[in-house]
Amino acid sequence: MPRASVIAKNYAKALFVAAKKSNSVDKVAAELEVFKQNFSTSFAHELKNPVIAKNDLVRIIQEVTQKFGLGALTSNFFASIVRNRRLNLFPEIYEEFSRIVKLQKNILEVEVITAVKSAQTQIERVKTLIEKKYPGKIVSIKEIVKEEILGGFQVKVGSEIIDASLKNQLASIGKECLATIN
Repeated sequence: MPRASVIAKNYAKALFVAAKKSNSVDKVAAELEVFKQNFSTSFAHELKNPVIAKNDLVRIIQEVTQKFGLGALTSNFFASIVRNRRLNLFPEIYEEFSRIVKLQKNILEVEVITAVKSAQTQIERVKTLIEKKYPGKIVSIKEIVKEEILGGFQVKVGSEIIDASLKNQLASIGKECLATIN
C-alpha cells in the first residue's frame, strides 16, 4: 500500500475521533467499505471540477450517501471532503482509517503468500507461530496465491518479510553458483 498523504491522514484521524466519540467506529468502518466498493476515480475527478458550485457538490454527495444508506456522521464527512474538493483522496483516507481502527483494536494483519491454496491447518500453524511472536495481538491472516513464487511461502508482517519461497531459494543457489565461478 502506498503511504497516505498528510492530508488523507488528517481526514482519517478526524473521522476516527468523531466516530469514537459517537461510539460508532465499526458502523463508520462498514459504511466506508460500502462506499469503497462503489468508489470510482472518474467520479471523484468529476467532482473536483471547479465549474461545479460547492452547494451542488454537497447535494450530489448527499444523494449518493443517501442511496448507499450511510449514516449522518459518514454522510457529513463525505460532504466535507467533497466541499473541500478532496474526494480523490478517499482511497488513502480509507486505508488510513482502516489502519487506525486495526491499531486501536490491536489487530495485526499478516499476509501469507503461497503458490497454491494452502490447507487450513497450515494457515492455523502460521497464525499460532505469529501469535507467539506477537503476544496480545489479534492476528488476522490474509492468504494470497501467487504462482510466480513457484512453491513454499512468504509471510509479511508489517514491513517484515519471511521468504521461504522456492523462487527465493533458487535465486540464492544461483547467486552462490555465480560467486563460486567468479
